Amino acid sequence: MLLKSKVGPKGQAVIPKEVRDILGIGPGDEVLFELSNGEEAKIRPVRGRSSVSELVAIVPRKKKLSKDIDVKKLIMSETM
Repeated sequence: MLLKSKVGPKGQAVIPKEVRDILGIGPGDEVLFELSNGEEAKIRPVRGRSSVSELVAIVPRKKKLSKDIDVKKLIMSETM
């Protein structure tokens, strides 16, 4: 699907209704923009992710973590 939107004077663009409906986003929702190659941007909704999940999302899609991380266990192991 290819849809067009104009950027206004404040740098804002309207997300087309079809895209909002498919992504399930509405007023007040947060979205993430993922830039690649300086020529392409992906947009995706933020879905109740914890800050740890957001950090894991930094890992490029073509790469994987070397192992699953039990964050709670990791944090507890570092407490005194």
